[in-house]
Amino acid sequence: MSAQVMHAAAEAGPRAAAGEGMVAIRDVLCLTDLSPLSDNALAHARFLAERFQAELTVYHAVETFEGAYPDVTFGVGHELAEAAQEQAIERLARDTQGVATRCSFKVEQARSAHDAIVEMVRGRRPDLTVMATHGRRGLRHLLLGSVTEEVVQQAHTPVLCLRAGAPRPYRRIVVPTDLSLASRLAFPLAALLARSFGAEVIGVHVVPPPTVANLSGIPHPMPSVPTEAALWEFYRADFEGLPVTAQVYTGVGWDRIIHAAEVENADLIVMATRGHDSLSDRILGSNTDRVLRQAPCPVLIA
Repeated sequence: MSAQVMHAAAEAGPRAAAGEGMVAIRDVLCLTDLSPLSDNALAHARFLAERFQAELTVYHAVETFEGAYPDVTFGVGHELAEAAQEQAIERLARDTQGVATRCSFKVEQARSAHDAIVEMVRGRRPDLTVMATHGRRGLRHLLLGSVTEEVVQQAHTPVLCLRAGAPRPYRRIVVPTDLSLASRLAFPLAALLARSFGAEVIGVHVVPPPTVANLSGIPHPMPSVPTEAALWEFYRADFEGLPVTAQVYTGVGWDRIIHAAEVENADLIVMATRGHDSLSDRILGSNTDRVLRQAPCPVLIA
């Protein structure tokens, strides 16, 4: 069972489009579990939707439970789910009042809230999905995974992941790259946001540290180290007209990206994901996963 409510904006202006290419933010989806962290995600989604005059949809899934013997429970699980759904509808009706763009919310019951969330994103394919991440670490993370990371890996659309903190204009945006074409997939959306907010772009490239083979003298190709001037040229075409600073680090990718965001007091990290590309990543989490869990600012996976 589901319930969907829509109301028009108080003041509806034209939707903002990208400066170049086909990138635009016209459709924003906010996923909420009604927790305080999700309240922050909704505030951020509203902030961006109003900025770009995009349509905003807020989605909440109520997980149902009847147990193995529903006849014995006399439908208690169903009644609890119905009550939770009604409460969620009332809550989101209040939370979406006064949004200055086209806005709707949807609350539905599902056997698995996790699966319902992933299916919602995959089915809708919004221009931007906004959700909270709890930054879970350790054994619990390895065993249970994360809804946020599942959405990032399966949605194939941009996902903005947030923890605590009120939304604020983007003034400094960190955009990492490994100099691959895949990493450049994040550049158009990063450029759109930078132009909209008049932000400075900090381009970051991390050169891996020497391997055991290198240190032991075994012949092994060393990664090339670009100059900051060459790295700036790599960014120039996508960020033409914007202030761009290029920084080259040596070390572990996720650690240096987080370091750059902290040193630069960044408001946002925008990066592409190439998935889990090694056995080490499958066990310990990819660079993207680790940045999501430990970044000092919102992270947009494009």
